[in-house]
Amino acid sequence: MTSRQARLRRALIWSISVVVIIVIATVTFRLLTGAPGTAWWRPVMERLPRYMVPPYSAADLPTVALTILAAATLLIGVGCWFAGQLRRRPGLRPLTPEEIEARPPEGSFDALIAEPGTLLQRMSTWGIVLGLLLAAGTLVYIDVRSTEAPQEERSIDRYIQAVEQLGSEKIEVRLDAIHTLQRLAQDSQRDRVTTVDVMAAYVREHDSMSQARLLGQPATDVQMALTVLGSVYDAPNTELGHDWVCSCNLARIRVPGADLSGLNLGTAVLSRADLRGAHLSGANLAHTDLSGTDLHRAYLDSADLRHAVLFMANLSEADLNGADLRGVDLFEADLRRADLSWADLSGVDLFNADLRQADLRGVNLSGASLSGADLRKANLRKAILRGADLTGADLKGADLTGADLRGANLNAAKTDDETKLPAGAPAYTGRVIGEMVTTSPTRSS
Repeated sequence: MTSRQARLRRALIWSISVVVIIVIATVTFRLLTGAPGTAWWRPVMERLPRYMVPPYSAADLPTVALTILAAATLLIGVGCWFAGQLRRRPGLRPLTPEEIEARPPEGSFDALIAEPGTLLQRMSTWGIVLGLLLAAGTLVYIDVRSTEAPQEERSIDRYIQAVEQLGSEKIEVRLDAIHTLQRLAQDSQRDRVTTVDVMAAYVREHDSMSQARLLGQPATDVQMALTVLGSVYDAPNTELGHDWVCSCNLARIRVPGADLSGLNLGTAVLSRADLRGAHLSGANLAHTDLSGTDLHRAYLDSADLRHAVLFMANLSEADLNGADLRGVDLFEADLRRADLSWADLSGVDLFNADLRQADLRGVNLSGASLSGADLRKANLRKAILRGADLTGADLKGADLTGADLRGANLNAAKTDDETKLPAGAPAYTGRVIGEMVTTSPTRSS
């Protein structure tokens, strides 16, 4: 073969390679951009697999990318193999002794560059192997997607059907819809937020709420929806588990007597809700907005209310025994005759709160703000009031027998003859004894 023929053959190989690269780039661009097809492009699109035809979903993009990469790698490997075969054809001029002697040592990088046939052979091998691996990976991914797609479609159909059933006039149908949504939320992490939104809207808007009896129980379907809201994140095998709370909007709901014991409603919005007589024993209400909520005679014993907002809430006669109330906002809250015995109220804001006849035995009020609070006839026996601010508090008839008042500020506090202070407490206005300050004449118990 003459040198001119060799040059022509190399030029032909490079030309074919450039054309192949341009075709691959054009096809890739059209597939990824979804550009409108011309007459010649439509037959190509019709012969492509469904997942290769735009527009693409997020799940289709990995498949498209793998397919294009596998095709390009295989084409490069085959092209290198073809070029290597051309270089091995007979007729090439044998090397002269001088050229043989000038060749680099075998196995070195210079030798690899000096022998293009060897380099092309290696590129061909790696290109074909890598292309086949990518093609196999594409097929596996397509197979996995083909099994997941029907499941997703069935979930969507079940969700749509359940939402439609929530509007049924028959309570049996509505209950079945709520159970369906609960199962969807437990089976799919992606559907949990949507389920919570639907359930919260159902509780807020359903007309059965207006029929709730005073201190009775809400309608069965509303109770079930509330249970789903407070338990959907406790589903087994969930990555986020109990720590991921619903943050649902339940403002102004009317569900007196509802059973929410042990449920997880942390960070939920329950402002101005009617929860009279509701059972919230052991419930997680941390960071929950309960401002203005009516919790008259509600059961909140052992509930987690850390940093909850109870601004102007009605907690009269509520059972808060053993509740965790650290960091809670009880500004101007109504706590008349409430049971707060042994609760943790350290650092709590109780400014102007109504605590008349409240049971505060053993309660931890260290560092709490009780300025202007009404504590008439409150039971504060053995209460911890170290560093508490009781400025202007009304302590008439209050029982503070055995209370720890070290560092408490009782400036301008109101007392009377029925006020019982700890043994050894001074009886002089404005007199500082040790760390305790008293502000009104009284008598020791």
